[in-house]
Amino acid sequence: MGGYIALWGEDDVSFWRLSGSPPSMLGAGAMIRVDDETGRYRELGLLNREAGLLVLRDREPGPGATPVVQLVPLAPVTMEEAKAESVRGDITVDEWLGETAVAAATRGEWLAIHRGSWQGPFEPIVVVELLRDADGAWQSAVRATPVPRGAEFWSEHTVGSDWLAQQIATPASYKALSDSGVMAVAAFLSWGIHPLMLGITFGPNPLGPWSESAR
Repeated sequence: MGGYIALWGEDDVSFWRLSGSPPSMLGAGAMIRVDDETGRYRELGLLNREAGLLVLRDREPGPGATPVVQLVPLAPVTMEEAKAESVRGDITVDEWLGETAVAAATRGEWLAIHRGSWQGPFEPIVVVELLRDADGAWQSAVRATPVPRGAEFWSEHTVGSDWLAQQIATPASYKALSDSGVMAVAAFLSWGIHPLMLGITFGPNPLGPWSESAR
């Protein structure tokens, strides 16, 4: 974000500067996905390195419908430039992740944020999902593995010395889900991972979709 993006292929990662706003399809559940044996899925685009163009296409155009395609002009940059500049701009990584978490919840999905990769390992990881409490009310749960000790927001809550993960749950709302992006970035910074180097994975929430008006 901040006008920069990291793209992962099967064997490498490359860094690019966007010539315009971040593509609206990215993270919105609208573009083509690939899934694995666990039912989790990641978004897939086509990168033309020579032309400096990222091609995104919608995943379910429907019978007889014309596919929606977004063409995203890019310019290659070094990792150093991308990391330095990606924390600036109108849309930061934490804001974008928060918006992505909201969109995932309304689709009935959870969001996992992890080190960018197609092959793993996928820890450290932060998972944002909607749960129901004992009274059936929606809860926004943000779970970090391992415990992000000393991280902003997370350190305000007591954890045991032997805990393998930490979860913070609050009544579900647009704000609570949006704040999950800030919490995720704080956790990854405590683990020494730059926000630009993150990837996302989606999965189905068996409890179904959430909305602000849901109870």
